[in-house]
Order: sequence, then C-alpha cells, then structure tokens
Amino acid sequence: MTSRSRRPPSRLPTTDTPRGAEASRDVRLDAVARGDAGPSDNSDSGSALDWRRYLCGGGPSKVILRLAQGDPLGLRRVVGVCLAQRALLLDADWVHLRTMTRIAMAARSYEGLPAFALWLESQVAAAVEEVLDEEREFADMAPSMYGPKGCSPHQPAVHRALGDPLGIDPDVSRRVCAAFNALPYQERHTFDSLILRGKDLDQMAVVLGVSASRLARRARRILDHLLVVAQKSPPEPQP
Repeated sequence: MTSRSRRPPSRLPTTDTPRGAEASRDVRLDAVARGDAGPSDNSDSGSALDWRRYLCGGGPSKVILRLAQGDPLGLRRVVGVCLAQRALLLDADWVHLRTMTRIAMAARSYEGLPAFALWLESQVAAAVEEVLDEEREFADMAPSMYGPKGCSPHQPAVHRALGDPLGIDPDVSRRVCAAFNALPYQERHTFDSLILRGKDLDQMAVVLGVSASRLARRARRILDHLLVVAQKSPPEPQP
C-alpha cells in the first residue's frame, strides 16, 4: 500500500493489505457504505417499527426465529456500524448471532424505554463485549484446550483470512486479533484505516491534525507489536 501523494511511500509499513480480511468484514464495510461510520440512523429500528411484532409472543426460541427471517430489525447494519466505529477485528456474523440471543432473552423485560433504537444498540454493545471477553480468554488458552485438530470451537472467517497474508495458522491469527482489539482505540483506528482499509496517509494526517510521519510510525509500531504476538509461543496449560 502506498500513499497517493507524491511524497515517498516509505513512511508506511511495508505489508500487503489483507484482502481476505476485508472480504470477511463485508457486513461491517457495507454498513458504512465505504465511508466513515456515522450514527447508525437505522430506520428499521426507529420509533416507526412495531417492535412488539418481533419481541412479543412465545419464548426466546420464537423470538430468535422471527429475528432471523430477513433481519426485520436491521440488526446487521447496527452490528456493522458498531464494529466500524470501534475499529474492532471481530466476526460480524458471530456478534450478530450473540446479539439475537441477547435480544431474545431480554425481550420480555423490554417495555418501550429507552427508545427502541437505543435499546437495540445497547444489546449490540453488550454482545460485542461478550465476544471480546471470549477472544481474550482464547488468547490465554493453551493449545491442548482447543477443539479437534487444534481449532477452537468457533473459528471466525476474519481470523482465517488474516492468517493467510501473514503466513500463520488461524489459531495464531485469532490471538493476533485479540491483541489488536486490546489496543487503545486511537491505535486500532490508525491501523484499521491505513493498513486494512487503505486510506490515504496524508489525508488522514490532515484530518487527525498530526504529521504523516508520526502517523506512519504509529502504524509501523502496531504492526511490529502484532508480529511479535504472532511469533510468541502460546501459553502452556497450568498443572
């Protein structure tokens, strides 16, 4: 990846954009329409939606079934916007499934307040935190605790895709993603924008009010950190 300006491109980390990872985040990228993520503004989850039609009647399994038929709440977009705004490397499909489960379990206690759109976003945010906790637990897990053939019980496509350009197996890539998600937001945003989404270095520097060289050094530092994580041996099981 190079800057589109005439300045030397050597300031940017010399690594290929993981196109497989981009593809695995289609839900996230579609949600922001190939631009910066703004407020979700999801008309399907606004006040005009009759949420009772989807949340009331039957137990959690019935609610999940209704939510899974055509995404009537526009939940995928809300998930995509949340992940994009926070610059997180999580599988959007997995977060979506976890959110549906949370909604189904909380449906009986929801009575219209707060506003449905805000309530929906809070369910997505809680699901994201649950998945982040799971990823952190996985990063600390010994290989002997993995599922068959060294794989974890859930193997998101985003982790497999990121492993290919780095030449590492999916389980190692998953630990790298967990390390990335543990970084401060500013660092995640820089790496996601420059390396994964291929934004222009100089334009980003202007928007953020920092020098392009400083921004590039930050991206390089993050990349070096992630490569160190990839090369570290996984933790050994405790006796």
